[in-house]
Amino acid sequence: MVAYLEKTDRNAEFHEIIEFLTRSSIHYALTVSPIVSTMFVEQFWMTAKSKTINNVRYITATVAGKPVSISEASIRSDLQFNNATGIDVLPNQAIFDTIQLMGYEGDLNTLTFNKGLFSHQWKFLFHTIIHYLSSKSTSWDQIHTNIATAVICLATNQVYNISKLIFDGMMRHLDAKKKFVMYPWFILVFLTNQLKNVPVPLDHFPINALTTKVFSFMVKKGKKNSGNVTPLFPSMLAQPTEDEGAVLERPSEIQPTPSPTHPSKDQSEPQPDPFLRPSSSNPLLDSIPKGSGRNHRGQSSSERSLSRNEDGLTL
Repeated sequence: MVAYLEKTDRNAEFHEIIEFLTRSSIHYALTVSPIVSTMFVEQFWMTAKSKTINNVRYITATVAGKPVSISEASIRSDLQFNNATGIDVLPNQAIFDTIQLMGYEGDLNTLTFNKGLFSHQWKFLFHTIIHYLSSKSTSWDQIHTNIATAVICLATNQVYNISKLIFDGMMRHLDAKKKFVMYPWFILVFLTNQLKNVPVPLDHFPINALTTKVFSFMVKKGKKNSGNVTPLFPSMLAQPTEDEGAVLERPSEIQPTPSPTHPSKDQSEPQPDPFLRPSSSNPLLDSIPKGSGRNHRGQSSSERSLSRNEDGLTL
């Protein structure tokens, strides 16, 4: 599928999140649209095997009679991700707190979230990431930990190792009892870069693009959704420039904008990292107005006793 990231009069409510995704590090992966050959994709998955060489994991296969291989590093290069030093895990508390800041209206007692319990722009962000980066083939309304972590890092300007997410999903699929054609558009990007002189067969795999209808779906309010709108984080918004209009007045001292990863406080004092040292008084929650980013029962994740693994989650 190809992401629909065009701004029109009909999707004005989504212009901020469209601009954010257009500026993001995953824009190429969301919009790349190769000619996808059914034969090539099927040959890849029918012959794909795991191999480790010099402690580096590869997926090897034979396509059009030629050997091909995919690694985490090749995915990073082919999809233009700059995430070699990116993280792939967040502490559970950081996940709960940031999901809350995004305005999630469900119970925060599980690490699986429901896409429909976010307001429209956040819902569109999760919807896009699920459809393009998830390795599953069903349950499109459920947000599992790896996708939640990817969105949190994207929204809070942290480098997340999406290459590893994709590669690990492909590795798990090798041993899956029920096979499906995973990542067909990504697979063709990988194969095209390795099979330089091999013509792509004309048996095109049907790859659908999202249309403007997706925005009508995103604004629909479910029974468990209050309809309250949670804005995007200030750090996600495009900053105006002086040459776009009237000269902007500059304050004598520029103050940092509160955001989930950088709360507004006196920078001369050492600040604890809320993602690494969660506490009952969380500066993440103090940086937003009262009533924002809380669940429908009015409780924050720091106000309830949760049964979870405090050591974080390995994807």
